[in-house]
Amino acid sequence: MTGFIRFNGAPAVRWAPFAANTRTHAEFERAFAEAYGDKKAITELRADVRENATAYIVQFDVPGVAKEDITVDVDEKSVRVEANFKRETVEGDATVLSERADGSVSRAFRLSQAVDAELATARHEHGVLTLTLPKKNVAVQKRLEIN
Repeated sequence: MTGFIRFNGAPAVRWAPFAANTRTHAEFERAFAEAYGDKKAITELRADVRENATAYIVQFDVPGVAKEDITVDVDEKSVRVEANFKRETVEGDATVLSERADGSVSRAFRLSQAVDAELATARHEHGVLTLTLPKKNVAVQKRLEIN
């Protein structure tokens, strides 16, 4: 079902709620906040998770966040990252346009294989946080001979 939403008698926007390329919940939240002038808040922390034979590599987009404002918790099979986005204000300046978000957001993952938290590393460069999480050696199954 599609149709036009009319504004002052003229078609303004095509309405297609069941289209194949519907938006995600976060995009709807962002659009709603923009339309009604709500304070922008960050609703998601975008990530890529890759795996190779020896480690998981997890990358998070954290543009404009200082490394001191990021916390990373790693245990056997889970990773949790929290980033605190801050927007600086200058006393006496009037805001003409405000599109940058502030607030904190976190993201957690459950991994399929245990990682060695002691050997894990984190690197923050050009607005991207990269975690390298070495996999623990899985115990090799051994068939016992019965005497």
